[in-house]
Amino acid sequence: MRKLLLLTILLVSAITKIMAETIPFLDYQLNNEDIADTTKHSGKSGWSLGILPSLAYDADNGFTFGVLANIFDYGNGKDYPNYRQRYNVKTTYSTKKTGTLRLYYDSNCAIKNHKIAIDLSYITDPASDFYGFNGNQSVFNKEWIDPESSDYVTRSFYMRKTNIFRISFDINGLIVGNWNCNAGVGVLNISENRVNDGFFKNSYDTVPDLIELYWQWDIISEAEKNGGCHPFIHGGFVYDDRPCRVNPPKGIYADLFLTYYAAFGKLKDYNNVVLNFNFMHYVTIVNNYLIFAYHIGGQNVIMGKSPYYLQNYENKLFIDKDRYYGLGGGTTLRGVLRSKIWVPGFAYANIEFRTVFWNFKLFNQYFSLGANLFLDAGVATQKYNTNEREVKAAFAAQQADSQSWLAESGKTIDDFFDFDADLYRPHFSAGLGIKIAMNHNFVLSGEWGAPFNEQDCKSMANFYLDLGYLF
Repeated sequence: MRKLLLLTILLVSAITKIMAETIPFLDYQLNNEDIADTTKHSGKSGWSLGILPSLAYDADNGFTFGVLANIFDYGNGKDYPNYRQRYNVKTTYSTKKTGTLRLYYDSNCAIKNHKIAIDLSYITDPASDFYGFNGNQSVFNKEWIDPESSDYVTRSFYMRKTNIFRISFDINGLIVGNWNCNAGVGVLNISENRVNDGFFKNSYDTVPDLIELYWQWDIISEAEKNGGCHPFIHGGFVYDDRPCRVNPPKGIYADLFLTYYAAFGKLKDYNNVVLNFNFMHYVTIVNNYLIFAYHIGGQNVIMGKSPYYLQNYENKLFIDKDRYYGLGGGTTLRGVLRSKIWVPGFAYANIEFRTVFWNFKLFNQYFSLGANLFLDAGVATQKYNTNEREVKAAFAAQQADSQSWLAESGKTIDDFFDFDADLYRPHFSAGLGIKIAMNHNFVLSGEWGAPFNEQDCKSMANFYLDLGYLF
C-alpha cells in the first residue's frame, strides 16, 4: 500500500510539473469549442517547447529522474496533431544507476517528400538483467536474490553490466499511396561485463553471478563475452495509413525490414542478418472514446550467427524509446522480467482497449485523460544453441571441485536448467494503465502488468511510469 501511495504521489507530481513548466513558443486559440477529440483541432501551429524533469519508474530500472526537452514544429497547424519536425534531448539517471544521454531529431520537412530520423545515444546499465538463455529452459530462483530468504545467494546473481553507444541515421521515402521504403545506417557498440559496482555487489562477495558461470561453462564464448562494435545497415518497406502517430483512432502501420550487423576481429564469425516485422491495427469502437488496438511483432536471425548480447536488442526502423529489449519487459511483455526469454528469434503480440474519457484546455494547452486494458503474449521462435552434453560435463567438473562455489553451495544442475521444458510454450501477461496527454503527442503513461507464470516475474505485478504508448 505504501508503494502504491508513493507511485501515486510521483504520478501527480509529474503531471503538475508538465503543466507548470511547459512553455509554448507561440500562442494559439481553439478553432472548435468541442474538444471531445483533440486530434481534430487545427489551431495548434508554430513552435512549442516543453522542458520538464524526467520522472519515471519501472520494475527494471527503479526510479528514473533527469531532464527532458521536446521541441515541436507544427508549421501552419493544418496537419495537427502531426508535426513537421521534433528535437528531443534527454539526460536521466535511475536509482538502479542506469544512465541515459540521448539526442534525437526527426523531421518530415528537412528533405522533401522524406522522413528522416537521427539518433545519438549513450546508455549505461551496471545491473542489467540476465536470467539465462532459452526462456522456459532457464530456471529462475527469486529466493536467491532476496536478502530475507534463507536461500539468499547474492543480490546481483541475475545481473550483468552493459553499456550501449548508438548512432544512426534513417530515411523514409514515399513509393506510392501509403507505401514507403526505408533505409538506415549506424553503429552499435555494446560492452558487457560482470557486475562490479559496490552498490550491487560488495568487494568481499566471491559468489559468481550467473553471467560468470555461463563464461565458466563456455555457454558464452570468450570472443563475445565482453561485447563488441557492430556497424549496421538496414532497409525495408513500410505501410502507414494512420491519421496521426500517437494513439491513432484508426489505421494500419506495418513494416518488414532486414538488418545486417557487421563484425570484425575476434568477432569476425558473428556477422549476421536479422529479419524484423511489425503490424499495428487501430479500430474505433465508440467514436472519440474507445479504440481497439493490437500489435504483432517479431525478430529472427536468418543468416549468420548473432552474438548473445544482440539477441535481447530489438531492432526498430525509427527509435522512439531509448532502447527496445528482447522478449520480456516494458517494451514487449509488460509485467514479465526484462529479457527473461533470451533467444535469437521471437514473436509477440500486444492487445489493448483504449479510452479517452476527459478532454480539457489548461494553461493554453490541450490535455486529455485516458486509460487502457492490455493483454501481452510472446513466444520463442528460435533456440539459443547450447550443447546440453557439454554443459552438463562442465557443470559436473566444477561441482567435483571441493573448493568451487557450486560444491560449497550444494546447487545442482536442476537449479539452473530445465532442458526438458517446452522452449516454445507461450508467455502471457495482462494489466491496465492510465494516460495523461498534452497536445496529443506528449503522453505520460502509467501501467501495471502481471505475468501468468511466476517464473516470469519477481512479484505479483510490475509498474511502469514512462512517456508514450507502447505502440
